[in-house]
Amino acid sequence: MDRSKKTLHQVELLTEAQIVAFRRDGMLVLPGVLDADLCRQAREQMWSLIAEHRPSMRRNDPSTWVPFTEEETKRYQRPEGGGDPYFSGRGHRFYIRNGAEDLLLDTAPRALWPVAEQLLGEGEVVWPAGIHEDGSTTGPCLMTEDNVAGMGTHLGPEAETWTGKSTGKTEQLSLPKTGPVWMTGQGTRGLYCTLPNSPPHVENYRSAHSEALYDTFWRLQIAVYIDDLPANGGGLTLWPGSHQRIWDYWEAVHRDAPPPSRPEGVPRWDGYTIPPLPDIKADTEPVETDGPVGSVVLWHAGTLHVAGQNALSDVIRQATIYTFVKTPESVSDEVVRRDPSGNLWRDWSEEVRSIT
Repeated sequence: MDRSKKTLHQVELLTEAQIVAFRRDGMLVLPGVLDADLCRQAREQMWSLIAEHRPSMRRNDPSTWVPFTEEETKRYQRPEGGGDPYFSGRGHRFYIRNGAEDLLLDTAPRALWPVAEQLLGEGEVVWPAGIHEDGSTTGPCLMTEDNVAGMGTHLGPEAETWTGKSTGKTEQLSLPKTGPVWMTGQGTRGLYCTLPNSPPHVENYRSAHSEALYDTFWRLQIAVYIDDLPANGGGLTLWPGSHQRIWDYWEAVHRDAPPPSRPEGVPRWDGYTIPPLPDIKADTEPVETDGPVGSVVLWHAGTLHVAGQNALSDVIRQATIYTFVKTPESVSDEVVRRDPSGNLWRDWSEEVRSIT
């Protein structure tokens, strides 16, 4: 562990009632629990980068917070050696790939470390060490074909230089600092920001999805708001209880034939289109989250979710997203890939498993 936990702001452990709610809903909102000054520093960095990369967008003039044009989007180039552009934008979204830097790590995942270990098991969570002196990051990743292909979209033409070929095994993977560092638990996704007056959701929330239930060490995800986020400001939107219903489908259909295998007549597993989703969307009211600066949304990686619509005219939704990753020592490749004798809470702490 490169940075002492004693020097960092630490979020208090969850109460039994909060864990009960998390198990039931697959989500939990913690209002204003993060260090306000670190959130302020993250906002200052964001506006400094906006001034550098998009000077037409002025901090005190919401009328300049307009969507990115196609011409602007094309200007943002990948860094030499691979990775996403450090700053980029498309339509009503812009992204800053600073998720492996200490500022965002200290603000969010490191501050929530006690909660992560409380929920996932002490000593069983990958520590977000961040960037090495040479500018790279290193962490564990199950190198399946799908995972390697997915990382390639964030690495560009240099992808194979970093990932090599798929091996089907967990490896300590080095990635550039603006690469998919969330795959190895070494960084957040950076800042994900939604400009005002973003378009409404497409019909039937088509972009809503659940993360895969196999081939990943992902279990607990967080969304963090580094500024006040009012209602209707584009907060993460989730379907309470969907994690259990999606799991029940998985267990009934894929238990003995995990992807890419599947029983005859069963559609390919896809977190955007699996059969339970239409029913969940039809009978479950989604919850759009909001809260004061430093608020955190915890959610089970299997919970159906989507980025919210920012219907406000003078607010930018400023968020970072991170996934706490189980260590390979605590969950073997065989278990991750085929899930023998598993259940929805198998890889969580005894405290979580014992609460009903």
